[in-house]
Amino acid sequence: MDYIKFDTINSTNDFLKSYSKTTELPDFFYAYADFQTGGRGQRSNVWQSACCKNVLLSIFIRPRFDLTRQAILNHVVSLSIVKVLQNFNIPALQIKLPNDIMSGNKKIAGILIENIIYKNQWKNSIIGIGLNVNQTDFVNLPDATSIKKITGVEYPPEMIVHQLVEEIKKQYARDAEELRTEFNNLLQ
Repeated sequence: MDYIKFDTINSTNDFLKSYSKTTELPDFFYAYADFQTGGRGQRSNVWQSACCKNVLLSIFIRPRFDLTRQAILNHVVSLSIVKVLQNFNIPALQIKLPNDIMSGNKKIAGILIENIIYKNQWKNSIIGIGLNVNQTDFVNLPDATSIKKITGVEYPPEMIVHQLVEEIKKQYARDAEELRTEFNNLLQ
C-alpha cells in the first residue's frame, strides 16, 4: 500500500515524520485525512479546514536534488497544484511566495515542506498540502476560497488527493531549469 487514510489525525505531516523513523517508506508514500486537529501552515500558523471538505495531504520523498537546491521541491509541488486546479477551470492561478496558491487575490491552497537534514545531507522531505475543495465558509479568513466557491461544483477530495500525488510524481521527473522557469512565470 502506498498510502494511509485517516478519518481524524492531529497532523499528517507529523504522522509521516514519526512513521518514517520506524518504517522504511518508499518515495511518494502519502497520508491524508478527512480532518486534522493540528494542521499547520508556515511559521506555525494553523491551517483551518472543515471536516471531509478539503484535501489534507502529506507526501514522503527522498529528494534527488542537491541540498543547495531545496527550492526546486517547492517548484514541483506548486506547479503540481496549479496543474490539478487547471483541470477544474480555476481562473487566474498564481503562486504567492513562500507557499500559497492563489486564484486571483484569494488563497485556495497552501504548502508546508519540512526537510530532514542530517550532517549536511538532505535525507527526506515531508510535503504537506492543504487544498480547499468543498468548503465555502471560512471564519475570519476573508481571502480564502475553494474549488466549490469558484465553480459551484462539489468534488470528492479523495479523488483530488490521488490526482495531486500523480501530478507531483510527473513534475518531479522534469528538468529543474524548466520547472524554475514555469514557476517564475506564475509568481504573483
